[in-house]
Amino acid sequence: MYKNNKIIKSVVPFISMLFLPALAFAQSSTTNPMKWVDEIFNSLLSTPGTIEDLIVKILNWLIWGSAVLCVVMLIVSGFLYILSGGNEDKTHKATKTLTNAIIGLVICFVAVMLVNFVLKNFLITAK
Repeated sequence: MYKNNKIIKSVVPFISMLFLPALAFAQSSTTNPMKWVDEIFNSLLSTPGTIEDLIVKILNWLIWGSAVLCVVMLIVSGFLYILSGGNEDKTHKATKTLTNAIIGLVICFVAVMLVNFVLKNFLITAK
């Protein structure tokens, strides 16, 4: 139990630092630092021309979210590797997490190419 608390105590400050730039912009009354969240929902909920446009938007956001998750896992695996302290089991777990995160990024890039291939060869020519 104590070892897990060490990991949590070291990862939480790093994750909270990701949100500090948004807090720095909170003093400005003219701009909204979380405006990008509204733009995401507006772009997804805006009335698309066809069902294909809606599907493409959803696929693009899912791929983008998966890529962000993979990058976060890369960072977490780096922390796990640093905090392993030479323990073989923890080092193996960190290496496995790193490998899976890289494989996930490759799958995200292939998914982008696959979506573009399907769009260009099947959907756009059919219109």
